[in-house]
Amino acid sequence: MKIAYLHDQRRSAGLGIALSGLLLSLQAWAAAPAADPVATLVQASGVQCTDAKAGRGCNAGDVASGDFYDVELTPSCGAQGFFAGVADANGVDALDRVPSTGSKAVATARFAQGQLVCVQAIGRAGQNPQYYFVTSVPASSVAACKAGSALCGTYGDRPIQHLKRDHSHACQPASAQCAQGWVSARALDVFSNGL
Repeated sequence: MKIAYLHDQRRSAGLGIALSGLLLSLQAWAAAPAADPVATLVQASGVQCTDAKAGRGCNAGDVASGDFYDVELTPSCGAQGFFAGVADANGVDALDRVPSTGSKAVATARFAQGQLVCVQAIGRAGQNPQYYFVTSVPASSVAACKAGSALCGTYGDRPIQHLKRDHSHACQPASAQCAQGWVSARALDVFSNGL
């Protein structure tokens, strides 16, 4: 009987230590400062900026060869976010970088026609958008969709083929866990006047 009692005490102590460790990990995670959305976007999109903290003077591509795009960052996917929908009937690949001379752009996901996306960066040649860095967003997280915007009937949640992603976390709006990448401007219907 004493042996069983000691065994139960050790098991209880081990469980208590494990729970204490888990609690400390959760407290450290909760206390960690929120990631800077501009820095996160600069890293995810692979752009180079003269002022990365402010997201100014950004470009993507091969500057040395002259094959590059000026990039405007628009990190917010909130109520004032810049949204678009995949209009191409064949869908579109989301690339890890802007295709340019010598680049080896890799598809990270494939968006189906009708997928709602948040535009987080615009790659321009002159004044003309050529590529957009987009991230998938659940339509249920977009205020205009909740309010019944007609565009949300055409564009919304569609099956996404994830080619490269950490599947261990759920997609949260504007997070790296959502499918994201550079897509051709020709493949999107951009909502310049909002949803």
